[in-house]
Amino acid sequence: MTDLSNVKALAWDIGGTIFDWHHTIKGEVSAIAEAQGAELDVAAFTNMWRFTMFKRLQLVRRGDLPWLNADQLHRRVLDEVMEAYPQLKLDPSERDELNQVWHRMNAWPGSAECLEALRSRYKVTVLTVMSWAIAVDCSKHNGISWDGILSCEFLGHYKPEPEAYHASARYLGLDISEVMMCAAHKGDLQAAARAGMPTAYVPVATERGEGNDPDMSPDPSFTVNATDFADLSRQLLA
Repeated sequence: MTDLSNVKALAWDIGGTIFDWHHTIKGEVSAIAEAQGAELDVAAFTNMWRFTMFKRLQLVRRGDLPWLNADQLHRRVLDEVMEAYPQLKLDPSERDELNQVWHRMNAWPGSAECLEALRSRYKVTVLTVMSWAIAVDCSKHNGISWDGILSCEFLGHYKPEPEAYHASARYLGLDISEVMMCAAHKGDLQAAARAGMPTAYVPVATERGEGNDPDMSPDPSFTVNATDFADLSRQLLA
């Protein structure tokens, strides 16, 4: 059994790990398209919006774009996506409203129960590239409580830069070896491990929609590999 006695806090990714961005956004865009009688691949629209945002985030990290938070990036990218799907008609104010869908993402089944159980032993916090407002609003939307919320928009560095992981430990008043990064994204965990964090992997099969499953095989380099939220809580509370 893995020795977790040194772990004092859990830092959670939320976009895709706790909150289901794909099906939430797809559902709202589908309703708009149906109301307009517009035919489009809504799943592809949704994924383009998400993954183009991360491409633009890389430009922010490199200094090629000014410092922007996730809300600003999502809104900029929505204009790009709308150009690729001209059959959907939204004026600027309607696009502003659609951009708020990121603030009401639904939580994956079992995630809230897992987090609440883990709070009995650990400090359970958010460490996300999403805006602070997105983290707060989605948490309230799903009745999820945290011991703290850290958004990279306030840290001066976005994940997967090592400074973001070190900042999370610093704000918790802990050594980085005492803060475990929990995520469904292997790249996030690999970057956290390079920064000195223990890591916990919890796979989410349909994060990108049906038929777009990521590699969910266990990775022996991670401190903990779980099969789902219930299994993760069992392992971390053993």
